[in-house]
Amino acid sequence: MASESKIKSRSVLLLTNLCRLLLAAVFVVSGFVKAVDPKGLLYKLQEYATVFLPDANIDETLLLVAALALSAAEFVLGVLLFMGTCRRFSAIAALAIMLLFTPWTLVLAIWNPVHDCGCFGDAFQMSNWATFFKNALLLMMAAFLWVKRSRIVRFISTRGSWMVTLFAIVYVGTVQYNGLVHLPVMDFRPFAVGSDLNEGVHDVPAEYKLIFRYEKDGKVVELDSEGAPDSTWNYLGTRSDIISEGVPAKIENFFFMGMERGDDISERLLGDSTYTCLLVIADVTAADESRADKMNDIYDYCVDNNIQFYALTSSLDEDVELWRKHTGAEYPFYAADNLLLKTMVRSNPGLLVVKSGKVVAKWNVKDVPELYSDNSEEDVIDEYADFYQLLKKVSGDTNINSLFHWMFMFFTPLLFIFLVDVTLCRIRKEKKEPVPEAQNETEK
Repeated sequence: MASESKIKSRSVLLLTNLCRLLLAAVFVVSGFVKAVDPKGLLYKLQEYATVFLPDANIDETLLLVAALALSAAEFVLGVLLFMGTCRRFSAIAALAIMLLFTPWTLVLAIWNPVHDCGCFGDAFQMSNWATFFKNALLLMMAAFLWVKRSRIVRFISTRGSWMVTLFAIVYVGTVQYNGLVHLPVMDFRPFAVGSDLNEGVHDVPAEYKLIFRYEKDGKVVELDSEGAPDSTWNYLGTRSDIISEGVPAKIENFFFMGMERGDDISERLLGDSTYTCLLVIADVTAADESRADKMNDIYDYCVDNNIQFYALTSSLDEDVELWRKHTGAEYPFYAADNLLLKTMVRSNPGLLVVKSGKVVAKWNVKDVPELYSDNSEEDVIDEYADFYQLLKKVSGDTNINSLFHWMFMFFTPLLFIFLVDVTLCRIRKEKKEPVPEAQNETEK
């Protein structure tokens, strides 16, 4: 009996901590990919507001605060679960979140008002039903964890929990800051650096195979090429079997219409083997005019070096004219879909460089280095005389490089906190241990 009880206790301990680690992984990943792109989560919340509260005029700032709070809360909770600290709080918080979101995803699965709930941002796409079943499983795990919360194995002491919480807040805040002030530290959209737009703007058609059916003396044969075995066979007809499913285009509404000449440059961008700069100013009325001189410098640089330069916007003609008047902009403007422009770059304005349809660089305009020296605006700095060198110097990292960087920045401080906590616990323990009487007599 004692052996069976011990086996049962160990099984419960193992299952409890397995649930805890799985929940931690989901919350950390979900919170991180949302924190990476807070504007993307803002747009998703706006989509929800449009569907469920069409008459409500919700302030964008309020939705942005909600987006930041949601991603931070998920991430911090995931870190607390992973380290096994604040057991009561983290267990009840995980259960409360799953009790809130599981019915919500069931509503989305039944009525399908949006195609993707945005649980993992743009990093992972899941159907609404798949999201609901995933949340239902996580809800059961969270409920079990709440019941068995005392069996959670701590990786950090109670006194050291503040260090873990502080680290999680600083870490997720840094990721959010980069996504808001610069660009997301990782880009999961079809306009990420290295993406080939030719693969994203066109549908991949489904492939079918024709099957020819013939009959003779009650026997039916099916052939994948036309022509009966011989003239005595009767032709019955054909059917088509699908070989591969078609894939819809990842990038919709890919067109850029000239606001002056009316020409569409979308196909030119996909096939041009030279560099092309795309200045994305989705809304000129909300764009940062303090960067206007830098944008004009980039345009002048492109003109001097025979590099194509286009400004893309969804703004009205009169707003564009006001922008030209206030900033002295001479670059040509092309009209584009607003959602497309927000997908291309999460800054207003932002700059992309495309070559042969491939995105080779992307920046928030404020992060593009100065192209001219301080002494003379006519002289290009030598190190940027070759545009390729400019791209090489300031183009963004790939997602793989960024992933390893941010994983290192996640696990290394946690390991350091763990070692510090272990050391402090050992010191406190040594101070509390009584000195043996025999040792006291010897010392006397």
